[in-house]
Amino acid sequence: ARPDPTYTLHAMMLDGSDIIPLSYHETHEWHPSVANDGKIVYTRWDYVDRDSDIAHHLWSCFPDGRDPRSVHGNYPESRENRPWMEMSIRAIPNEEHQYVAVAAPHHGQAYGSLVLIDQQFTDDRAMNQIKRITPDAHFPESEMAPGIPHPKGNHNPKSEVYGSPWPLNKNFYLCVFDAEQENYGLTLLDSFGNRILLYQDSSVPCLDPIPLTKRDKP
Repeated sequence: ARPDPTYTLHAMMLDGSDIIPLSYHETHEWHPSVANDGKIVYTRWDYVDRDSDIAHHLWSCFPDGRDPRSVHGNYPESRENRPWMEMSIRAIPNEEHQYVAVAAPHHGQAYGSLVLIDQQFTDDRAMNQIKRITPDAHFPESEMAPGIPHPKGNHNPKSEVYGSPWPLNKNFYLCVFDAEQENYGLTLLDSFGNRILLYQDSSVPCLDPIPLTKRDKP
């Protein structure tokens, strides 16, 4: 057996002191961010009493860790009919029930195709709450091509091309992109199919663009 440390939600002070666990979940939790209502949204690897690869999607809790809830996508009818994993989840500004996420693989990294999650629609355990922002990239591990599911969820790493999105609004997004999946560059996307490379270093890939601007406190 190999050691497998489990990462779960924690809080701490700005200087890294006073580290407090917010979650005692038995498997991994990733990429927490603060939603517009002040709750924490994050990805939880939740496979208790079910398939090991089927549920890595949106969860939420209060800032002190209370009331963790499976908010969306964790009980699909077929795992090939939707993203296997939703990572880097972040609330769309000024939108109450909308989030951007990376449709990522289970057996891979936090890169893939970008999607908009809209909870104003009923979760049909498939794609009802999901809109593709980057339909040029299929969902890794779920699909062999956009909209064409794998028969068994085979891992196809060729679409791990987008990552770490930051929504400016529901139509414009900062992210990183590289069609070759090697040297990701800072990119501006819109929901109309346009993509502009803003910056790329010849030797160091970019990650996690964050706009420096005044925002309302959640």
